[in-house]
Amino acid sequence: MNTTYTLLPTLALACSLAAQRNPEIEPNDTVAQAQTLVAGAQVTANLVAGEQDWFTFTLAAPAEIHLRTTGNFGVNPGVDTGVFLFDSTGTSRLAWNDNASGTLSDCGVNLAAGTYTVQILGKLAATTGDYGLDFVVLPASVIHTNEGAEPNGDPSLGGIPTPITLGNTVAGNLSSPTDTDWYTFTLAGRGIVQAICYDDGGVPQLDNTRLQFFQETNPGVYIPFSPVGSSSITTSHRAFTLSHPTTLAAGNYAIQVDAGTAGVAAAPFNYTKTGNYAIRTRLLDMPGTNTLGEGLEPNNLPSNPNIPFFTPGDKLTGNCTGSNEEDWFAFVAFGPTTIAAMCESDPNSATPMTNEDLKIYDSTGTALVTGSSGGPGSHGRVIFTVPQAGIYYLAAYGGAFALTGDYIVHTAACDAMYVSSAFNAVAPSTNACPGSNGVRPALSVASTESPQIGSTFSVRLANTLPNALCVPFFGFSRDTANGGTVPLPYDMTPLEPNQFNHCMIRVDPVMTTLIFTDAGGVGFIDFRFPADPGVRGLPFFMQSMQLDLAIANNPFGVSVSNDARILVGDRSY
Repeated sequence: MNTTYTLLPTLALACSLAAQRNPEIEPNDTVAQAQTLVAGAQVTANLVAGEQDWFTFTLAAPAEIHLRTTGNFGVNPGVDTGVFLFDSTGTSRLAWNDNASGTLSDCGVNLAAGTYTVQILGKLAATTGDYGLDFVVLPASVIHTNEGAEPNGDPSLGGIPTPITLGNTVAGNLSSPTDTDWYTFTLAGRGIVQAICYDDGGVPQLDNTRLQFFQETNPGVYIPFSPVGSSSITTSHRAFTLSHPTTLAAGNYAIQVDAGTAGVAAAPFNYTKTGNYAIRTRLLDMPGTNTLGEGLEPNNLPSNPNIPFFTPGDKLTGNCTGSNEEDWFAFVAFGPTTIAAMCESDPNSATPMTNEDLKIYDSTGTALVTGSSGGPGSHGRVIFTVPQAGIYYLAAYGGAFALTGDYIVHTAACDAMYVSSAFNAVAPSTNACPGSNGVRPALSVASTESPQIGSTFSVRLANTLPNALCVPFFGFSRDTANGGTVPLPYDMTPLEPNQFNHCMIRVDPVMTTLIFTDAGGVGFIDFRFPADPGVRGLPFFMQSMQLDLAIANNPFGVSVSNDARILVGDRSY
């Protein structure tokens, strides 16, 4: 049986009455037989060799939609699918995706109000297997700037690029596979620029995108960045990997949009390399107007009172004394935030550090990411999105154990372009409490299932007794329970001398529900996340308790599963 949860915009979990996974209704092998999709719901489906599944939906208003296939806990969770979006008649292909997440697919695009059809195909004629199909409807993307009149490509070839403001989303169209569009911007000082092609463009959608950075060296003359400067994902409409190797100095720059390098393929998996696109941009500005020195030692634990707080954009200075001694600086994120830091030797010091590393820690002192210097003579760099509001720490230290010297860290932050959703379960072998069947109840997630806003997310509970009564519970802490008065993990049987399993509660049980597993001891918990970008970046935790009166030396008659952390996001691959 399934129990569905809705994550409300108020960040509370509430029980929903209807399950949000709907079975595929055969026959749906033609446009005329297309099954209606419901926004936020997931269809559990199956492909047999040579089959095509058709679905349809109607939008009452413009929206950004995602059509995402998942593994759905099938016998063959790696079924290789393609997702194709058509007009209402099923004849004009508007957008498509292949292999956005392993062998599974995610077609995302902005659409006007109207009726559309969707075709799901196996990559090969012999492809078979179970899959899930999530249909997500989000608010329509805002386009701030549209490309200027053609020609708007390379100025050395007579093009007039479109000027843009970093932070905006810009849109355009490639009319041929050789067309290029250029967008120019000016930096007043040191900074880092981000640009991605996501799902903000309209239809027909450009199905193969490459982005590239250029720098103006003489008036009207631009050269590409070297050795890095173009996106390495070039077989999709998406391009997430555009980067540049160092911070950018003041000057004029350009972003080029052109077709990627996907090879020729047989229809319908054929790339036209033409169509509409949209590019999200961000500036991580590093003005360094304010300089902040490190605090008095020790300054490398959350409990130390000497850690100074900085505002992203500040320049941080300090000295490392060797033995990988870390200097910590604190900052506050007010929501999903991308933080950037670039470390270098202090050029005005008599004892400059020769190479440096950086780390970002959360409020508990858990390391989130490391920015390695890459060896002698190089410097640490880190660009990382913290998914939720809170206090974080930036640490600077030597790139080798014995290194000492003075350093400077340039910092910046901007609102996150996206938050990658995540499901992280602790291994049942380490913290689940076995049942009378001798195995540990286990929470897991299907191949490529993702807690994405606007979708249904399914968690699988296995290894229980057949037809067992189970109590999944959820909360926002794995540190304390009952309003902070009970430390976690909590040992349920501290006074039972013959109890060797010691079942532990590891999640604050703010909410609970009941499910029954099937004859194989398997049950599902389905979460329905609202189509609200304000929910992205929300973490919560879950665990489950199972009634099992046959467990020896267990006065409560229960087994307890492993625990898992779920991060709600809006990007899931």
